Amino acid sequence: LGAGRLSFGSPERLGKYLGVEPGSVTPFSVINDTGHAVRLVLDQGLQAPGAINGHPLTNTMTTAVSLDDLLRFFAATGHKPQWLDLGGPSE
Repeated sequence: LGAGRLSFGSPERLGKYLGVEPGSVTPFSVINDTGHAVRLVLDQGLQAPGAINGHPLTNTMTTAVSLDDLLRFFAATGHKPQWLDLGGPSE
């Protein structure tokens, strides 16, 4: 990524840029990043067949969408995902 040392976002940054609290970070939160300050990086494992589950801006619920629908959502928000192998679980 060329981003140096990575860490979890502070509650202040999560609120300012994504409009969410710690524990509720989700790809859907880019809808709140109207200034496009956030770089969207996703694990390439999410491209596997099946639904993608995520919090709808709060961790009290979960919603499922297809990859195609998630990509349409990102396009509508102006965020192009960068896909990386983040070492997630493999089949």
